[in-house]
Amino acid sequence: MKTAYLLALIPATLLLNGCDDTERELCRYYIQNDLDNGSFESAIERLADESCQATYPKKEYLVDLSSAYLGRSGLPLPVIMRAMIEDDTATEELTFEGFVAEIAESASPSVLSDLDLSRTALNEYLETNSCKSIDYPTSAQETVCLITGFIDVLKVTMAIDALTGGDVSAWVDNESGDNPSMLRSTCALKYSYEHKNDSNFSEPYDDCEAGVTVDNSEEVTFIASNGSEKTYNYLTISYQGEPEYFLESTTLGSTIFTKNYCEVDYAICTDSDQNTCYTCPISQDEEDLNIKSYLLDALNNGFDSIEAVIASSGDVDEAEIQQSIDDFKEEIKSEGCSAVPEGEDCFTMDDIIKYLNKE
Repeated sequence: MKTAYLLALIPATLLLNGCDDTERELCRYYIQNDLDNGSFESAIERLADESCQATYPKKEYLVDLSSAYLGRSGLPLPVIMRAMIEDDTATEELTFEGFVAEIAESASPSVLSDLDLSRTALNEYLETNSCKSIDYPTSAQETVCLITGFIDVLKVTMAIDALTGGDVSAWVDNESGDNPSMLRSTCALKYSYEHKNDSNFSEPYDDCEAGVTVDNSEEVTFIASNGSEKTYNYLTISYQGEPEYFLESTTLGSTIFTKNYCEVDYAICTDSDQNTCYTCPISQDEEDLNIKSYLLDALNNGFDSIEAVIASSGDVDEAEIQQSIDDFKEEIKSEGCSAVPEGEDCFTMDDIIKYLNKE
C-alpha cells in the first residue's frame, strides 16, 4: 500500500513529540513509547496528569491523547491509510464497500466511544468542531484537520457496521439490496430523520423499502444510577415477518447506537418480548452517540476536511487519495459531487439510504 506520502503530511512535532533527557521531557518520552508499542491505555492514563500535560506546548498533548484513543479503537492512522489507497498489486478494484468491510474488521469493541473521544480531543485543540470555521489555518491546524477528516470517515464505517447489525460482509455480498438488517435499520433512520420535521407521524409507517414497516412507537425513559433521565421512542420495525427494535431520539432526528437489551435502569435483560426489556442505549452520557451524526454529518465533513488539506499540499502527490475519494463519492452518489453548489453538503440522507439499500 502506498502510505508513505500520506504519513509525510503529518509533522513529527505533532505525532512524534521529540524529547531530551531532562526530567521535564520524561512524560512525553514515556507516552511516545506507549504509542509506539500499542500501550494506549497507559498513554491515556499518563495524559490525564496535568503535570504531564504541562510539558507540551500549546495544548499539543491533546493530539497525542487523540492518537491514543484512535489506537485503542483499533483504527490508528496507518490502518485507514492502507484501506483508502489502492494497492498496485491488488486483484480487486478499491470500493467504498470494501473499504468499510476492511475497517470494520480492525475495529475494537470500544470503537464508537474511542472515535468520539479522539475527535473531541482534536476539537478542543482546534477550539472548534469544524475546520471550515478556520479562515487561515496554520500548518499544525491543517495537519489536525486532516486527522479529523480521517476520524470522521472512520465514524461513517462504524455507522454502516451498526446498520448491518455488525455483519458488514453480508451487506457487501448482498448485491440485490435486500439485506434484512440494513432494510430495517435504514427504515428506522429514515423514519427518525423525517419525524423530527413532522411530529404528526403515525404507525404503521411504510414509506420505506417494499415490505418494511414501522409497526409501533412507544415512549420509554431510561434512568441512570445518578438519576439522569433520557427519553426515546422505542420503534418496532418488521420485514419478512421478523421484528427488530430501535431507539429514536426525536431531538436529534436520528436513531441512536444500541447494544444488547436492558430495563429502564440499564440492568441487562435477555427477553425482548417482555414489556420491560428494551434495546439498550450504548451510552448513558448526556450526549447520545447517534447514527445521523456518525453517518451523514461525518461523511460530508470527513471528505471535505481531507480534500481541503491535501489540495493545499504542494510537497505531496495527492492524486491517489483524491482519486479514492472521488471514486467513493461516485459510488455513494452516482452523479458525484461536482454539481453541488460550493458551501453545500454533497450528501443528503436520501442519498445515503439509497446507497445502503443498493438502489
